[in-house]
Amino acid sequence: MTVSVPRRVIFLSAIVLSFGPLALAQQFEIGATYGWVNDVTHDWNLGSFQAPNWEGWAGARIEEGAVTRLTFGSLRIPGSNAGAVIPQGGGSSVVMPSYTDQIGFATLDVSYLFLQGPMTCGVFAGIGGYKTSPQDVPPGFTAYEDPRQTVFGWNAGVEGYLHLYRGLAGVGRLTFHDVFTQTRRYLLVASVGAAYRF
Repeated sequence: MTVSVPRRVIFLSAIVLSFGPLALAQQFEIGATYGWVNDVTHDWNLGSFQAPNWEGWAGARIEEGAVTRLTFGSLRIPGSNAGAVIPQGGGSSVVMPSYTDQIGFATLDVSYLFLQGPMTCGVFAGIGGYKTSPQDVPPGFTAYEDPRQTVFGWNAGVEGYLHLYRGLAGVGRLTFHDVFTQTRRYLLVASVGAAYRF
């Protein structure tokens, strides 16, 4: 007999287990960034970054040079087939109107930091859940828009902290998201913000 464990239970359990060391951590961190999103699913045109993207996080140092954090955020990107020509019966076709997808996400990441000092750099990676909510489109096109769905995904990136005053630091981050939607999405996010460690 097999027992099915919901994905949500697995994800929440991973969060709880990963944040178990928080009570022993010597340094906590909260932060937020605002950024620009580039949908690189089909091509890597670095001139296509557009706002908005935001994220906030809470984390803790689990050992020297390693930080775990829980991040919540939101991305707004063009729909996967916005502007596409959709064939119809009888040899005719229609053009899909422009629309956007709002993608909310929560990820659990681990960051490895190096080059300690006034400037701290690091690399990070993690897994998470992504919820896609497409913008409403005119009647007759709803069958062609991206579906509303919640899926898994992963992210990885590089980051830098510029220490400003005591626990306050400016943050710059470049993040790649691989979102397992029905039409797989690859997103590159450049963001800036601030973090406070205590």
